[in-house]
Amino acid sequence: MKNTPDGNQLMRALLVSALRRSGMIAVAATSAALVAQPVFAEAAPEKSTINFKTLSYRDYQPSDDRINIDAESFLIQVPIAGQWSVTGTAVHDAISGASPRYHSSSLAQVKDTRKAYTGAVTRYFQQGSVTVGTAYSKETDYISRNYSIQNSWSTPSQNTTFIVGLGYTADQIIPNSIFLTQKEDKRVVDVALGVTQVLSQTDIAQVTYHHTRGRGYYSDQYKLYDARPDNRDSDSVLVRWNHHFIESANTLHSSYRYYTDSNDINAHTLEFDYVFNLPNQWSVTPLLRYYSQSAASFYYDPVANDPWADADTFGAPISVVYPLYAEGRFASMDQRLSSFGAITYGAKLTKHFGENWIADVKFEQYEQKGSWALGNGSDGLKDFGARSIQFGISHSF
Repeated sequence: MKNTPDGNQLMRALLVSALRRSGMIAVAATSAALVAQPVFAEAAPEKSTINFKTLSYRDYQPSDDRINIDAESFLIQVPIAGQWSVTGTAVHDAISGASPRYHSSSLAQVKDTRKAYTGAVTRYFQQGSVTVGTAYSKETDYISRNYSIQNSWSTPSQNTTFIVGLGYTADQIIPNSIFLTQKEDKRVVDVALGVTQVLSQTDIAQVTYHHTRGRGYYSDQYKLYDARPDNRDSDSVLVRWNHHFIESANTLHSSYRYYTDSNDINAHTLEFDYVFNLPNQWSVTPLLRYYSQSAASFYYDPVANDPWADADTFGAPISVVYPLYAEGRFASMDQRLSSFGAITYGAKLTKHFGENWIADVKFEQYEQKGSWALGNGSDGLKDFGARSIQFGISHSF
């Protein structure tokens, strides 16, 4: 990881993982095994850091409140002898509400908690670093273990930095519904290659290629007649560009990501945020993100009048999906596999208290519609929305 990530960046990545079961995080999201890297120069931390964050997340559809997530996370990073650092995190989140068994209807009550822990050790060199990390999370129906290693090295001028990362995740899916009768496994290997280039005194860019190879159980045991391939390979390219405005001391962060996988999902993500530095060590950062994906090859849109549907399965193409499911073929009515577009907007307010304390609060609003997709969006789906509020405080010593 290009420099050990600061507390805000790593905590944000961890809290995002708390939303993996909600519709806000698209199925095209990159595995958390290799966290996307910040764009700044390599350096060992000089101080220890403690960071605490809380997250409140709610998502909804017209006339239906769905998922509620409340999460707390704690991070500690300790430098050792100017050449090493040790980082540990702990996350606890509680999920409750109603989750759709298919499409956007037949809401089923859900309640669960998750505990997750990570640890990483970094060795810094004059022109690079090596980070070895591990992660563990557990909830009622899911146990995940991850191991990763990442190496970065810079040219003598320090203007160019290369990154190579490898991650391995072993997941165990525990039966908790009538559609899963035995424990299932999933194995995922992640490979990341990246380069960061200083373009000028005010511009820096980064390009990262990411490949994921997954084998095992990918179906959703809570979805009606859900059967997915037992393999998923994906490739993505992330391009970042940061520009600093000297006169105003403000900074523009921009990024574009293209994703494609073996399920025929192609996705585009375009994101901008702008850091306004204000007097008395305040800053405000508005953000805007657009996301679009195509539908999986085995996804089926809802229908208005299916002859097999009843009051409990209204809108679901049962006459099409069930025969495929019974024959062992692939089919899913999971809205997250549909073709849709989404817009996220929000802002983060940050206050520095001297040199050692930082407090921040962040608000994000997410809106999703089939008609917002690039190309043809999926028909017949209810709009989807979510909001999140995050508060954090960090202390260095």
